[in-house]
Amino acid sequence: MDLFTAFASREKSRWIIGFMLLLSLHCQAQSGRSVTLKGVVTSADTRQGIPGANIIVKNTQIGATTNAEGAFVLSVPEGTRVVTVSYIGYQTKDVSIVGQNNVNIVLETDDRSLNEVVVVGYGTVKKSDLTGAVSSVKAAELKQTPIANFVQGLQARASGVQVTQNSGAPGGTISVRIRGNSSISGSSEPLYVVDGFPISGNDNPLAGGGSSFGTDNGNRLSVLSTLNPNDIESIEVLKDASATAIYGTRGANGVVLITTKRGKTGQTRVTYEGYYGQQQIRRMLPLMNATQFAQYENEISGQTLYPNPEQLGAGTDWQSYIFQKGGMQNHQLSVSGGTDKSLFNVSLNYFDQDGIIINSNFKRGSVRVNLDNTISKNFKIGTSLTYTYSQNNGAVTSTLADAGAGGIVISALAAPPTVSPYDAQGNPTIFSGRYIDINNPISVATNVLNRNTTRRFLGNIFADWTIIDGLTYRASFGGDLVNDTRDSYVNRLVRTGAQVNGIGGKGNTYSNTFLHESLLNYQKSFGVHNLALTGVFSTQSQLQTSDASTGQTFPNDLVLNDNLSQASIVTISSNKQSWRLDSYTGRINYNYKSKYLLTLTGRVDGSSRFGANNKYGFFPSVAGAWRVSEEKFMQGQQVVSDLKLRASFGITGNADIPLYNSLSRLNSVGNYNFNNTRNIGILAANIANPDLRWEKSAQTDLGVDIGLLNNRVQLTADVYIKKTSDLLLSRAIPLSSGFGSVFGNFGGLENRGIELSLNVGVLNGPLKWDISGNISANRNKLTLIDGKRTEIIPGDGGGSVAAFSNTSLLRIGAPIGSFYGYYFDGIYQTGDNIPTGKTAGNIRYRDLNGDGVISAADQDIIGNPNPNYYFGLTNNLKFKGFDFSLFIQGVQGNQLFNVARLRLESASGGSNQYVTVVDRWTPSNPSNRYQKASIGQRVSQSDFQIEDGSFVRFKNATLGYTFPQIGKINWLRNSRVYVSANNFVTITKYTGYDPEVNTAGQNNLNLGVDNIGYPVAKSFIAGLQLTF
Repeated sequence: MDLFTAFASREKSRWIIGFMLLLSLHCQAQSGRSVTLKGVVTSADTRQGIPGANIIVKNTQIGATTNAEGAFVLSVPEGTRVVTVSYIGYQTKDVSIVGQNNVNIVLETDDRSLNEVVVVGYGTVKKSDLTGAVSSVKAAELKQTPIANFVQGLQARASGVQVTQNSGAPGGTISVRIRGNSSISGSSEPLYVVDGFPISGNDNPLAGGGSSFGTDNGNRLSVLSTLNPNDIESIEVLKDASATAIYGTRGANGVVLITTKRGKTGQTRVTYEGYYGQQQIRRMLPLMNATQFAQYENEISGQTLYPNPEQLGAGTDWQSYIFQKGGMQNHQLSVSGGTDKSLFNVSLNYFDQDGIIINSNFKRGSVRVNLDNTISKNFKIGTSLTYTYSQNNGAVTSTLADAGAGGIVISALAAPPTVSPYDAQGNPTIFSGRYIDINNPISVATNVLNRNTTRRFLGNIFADWTIIDGLTYRASFGGDLVNDTRDSYVNRLVRTGAQVNGIGGKGNTYSNTFLHESLLNYQKSFGVHNLALTGVFSTQSQLQTSDASTGQTFPNDLVLNDNLSQASIVTISSNKQSWRLDSYTGRINYNYKSKYLLTLTGRVDGSSRFGANNKYGFFPSVAGAWRVSEEKFMQGQQVVSDLKLRASFGITGNADIPLYNSLSRLNSVGNYNFNNTRNIGILAANIANPDLRWEKSAQTDLGVDIGLLNNRVQLTADVYIKKTSDLLLSRAIPLSSGFGSVFGNFGGLENRGIELSLNVGVLNGPLKWDISGNISANRNKLTLIDGKRTEIIPGDGGGSVAAFSNTSLLRIGAPIGSFYGYYFDGIYQTGDNIPTGKTAGNIRYRDLNGDGVISAADQDIIGNPNPNYYFGLTNNLKFKGFDFSLFIQGVQGNQLFNVARLRLESASGGSNQYVTVVDRWTPSNPSNRYQKASIGQRVSQSDFQIEDGSFVRFKNATLGYTFPQIGKINWLRNSRVYVSANNFVTITKYTGYDPEVNTAGQNNLNLGVDNIGYPVAKSFIAGLQLTF
């Protein structure tokens, strides 16, 4: 039985929870006589009680937690002398209780802002000693929003990080840009490092097995959705080159470090966290009703297809048939604790999300085991092990601007409202006549199998050896073993399946990645001089194999794709590829009195991805910081508690490109004619380039960290310039070479921007109020193509930028992904000087070159998908047992290409239209915006389809209550209930389903393209948190 299936059993879930409760009670049980200790824990600053403080009998696992007023009751063994009291943000305190049974304990605040430990590459550092640009997101922030993918928790919470949900599909992909796009042909996704193990966030397609529908870029199962967000302790985002250069050829796009939860010394804790909720579509799109559609069809056909349009009324609302209210639930059960010798954290998780499109869902079950064991004074070992099983039943969404592509949503928009959803036999109606090119969206949703399943084991084992005081060695070995499977089938009740009597497929991908690292750390203080040295050797390799089978023309639909041998036509393919990366890394951290700080980093990478002449690269960085607040002239004043100036420069690389591009690859083809028969032959697919190397980014960063009023107000600001050279592009070459182009390091681009983040403790009394916010702006432009051309336009040879319908171009000085097309200039009116081939009522495009002819030469940049700025704002309030948080996200100044309007405002017949087409041009209604109805007329992409994509979204609002401890029920340490609303208000001018859309997925050139994919939903949940 699959893990998530077992978890889904309500009876088994109850049994497991009951068992853990018994385990908790057992852990609480103590032998011998005990006495009752009562008391109150208060803050030295506010003199108010501290809820949730921990009181532990020293050197035992016996403890309790304070209630909402700061009071506690604890049974302690007779003869107990000391208890340890702790709470986040306060200094831990040992309290003598000899001769006392009632104590009042006062905790002093701890300056966490400076002493907080921040995870960096291959180590940790105090925030006060940090020289690079790093943003942090903690577990408490991730919990505020119900998410399937932990990357969603970064959205609007980390400055300089732009997170876009490509698809609202359960388990769907997400695009992350740290300080802008850094590539065109390669990936711009950051590197993710989970407990020291690097993994890619690049969502490559699964192996074959596809139907004619396929699965578009924004609707695949995200590789990162296989990781459980509830297991994460913290996320650090490394942004500048001084922080990312330690990852060499993989640092140019930024690095995201994920640290999972580990055991802590003290009493064993059993924690349950769960929620149930419901999600729904944010809005429906306004379409013609049956009456309006019938009038439109009569007009466009010149016939009376519908004699009495007024009698048809509203007709069939196809959107209401495909969209639903989808349930979602999450359950996390964890046990953690340990002693000075052994620590453990074990968790079980089950996540289940039904999509807002019928028959779409995502399920994930996971187990994590983190162990730390001290073998001796100088030696300890540990593990981080996780297994995940996830499954995504995807809704097929369109990848073309045409209802004929058959996607569920575009078909629902294009389907005629005058046709009934089901035929007389109760099957989804198959459209005919004028509407034969449109699929019934109900049929696509219910009669197309589109399932992705992932099994993943990610593990890391390490051993630490303290050689001498200050010198440690760590050896680690890890593996990331992934099996992806794809199942698809289109039956005869769908037009595409009916044409070939069924089409189905199966695909498998096995990806095995292994990592070994040897790390030496040396830390020593020489008086006022503090030195830390790090040296690393790392080798990582991956072997990926895949196979796929596709069949069509089946005798029946009974077994779907489970017996492809029944198909009359079967196609089989397979693939094998591998890569390896060997690395040598060194870092020097030095500071004088923690006042003047210096970081030097260097990494040498040897990558199998690149040409024979460029296998190795060196990536250096330098960073310095001056803690001005530590100078004598800053002492004595009470306003500025911390002031640090930072500067850094470094070079990083991007090696995330398709494999074997430096080699001349061979393809097999079956078109060689010998003796009047076709034979399979071999032909060179591309020209080799032994000089192919990584894309290189040189980044300069200037930053300042300011703390005011004992760090009650904290401000961080950074400005940066990131110049990328050796950009990988295709360059046209003479056809006499036998090839049309060569792939090489020909281009360049630049990103520059500013980031601000602010945290304010507004109130710290009985009512606690914290505000945090960030705002970021990035400007991106292409600086070089190939030394010859200044632009590459859609369809241009030697560097195609096509992804959907050639929506963008490359031009020096312009942003990456700039939309390309005509400028809409109204509608030709009766009496105008109308060119040949056009009539009154047709669309007029602007003649940019003034030659009197509308041609491709009149196309230009018509929009920019990159925002002017994006921001996030969070308010957290606490009063006694109540807590409330409000999280607002905003994106401003970006534009979106609403591709669906090419079809649904064309007034060209054969499909339904947006209700705006009711205002189309007629002799009696000379509209200057919507053209007349005319069969087959062509609509070109223009700024008419470009819309303002700016929005402000109320991303999350949560109201919770933590119950006070009940009497003598010491085994229940904490209980909290909450309700939460997510994406519940969105303020935007965009006319599509949702302004957060990116149908092209992680494609660098087609950002902001809305091709009617899977809409982002709003949701409402209720949750429970218990600690035993």
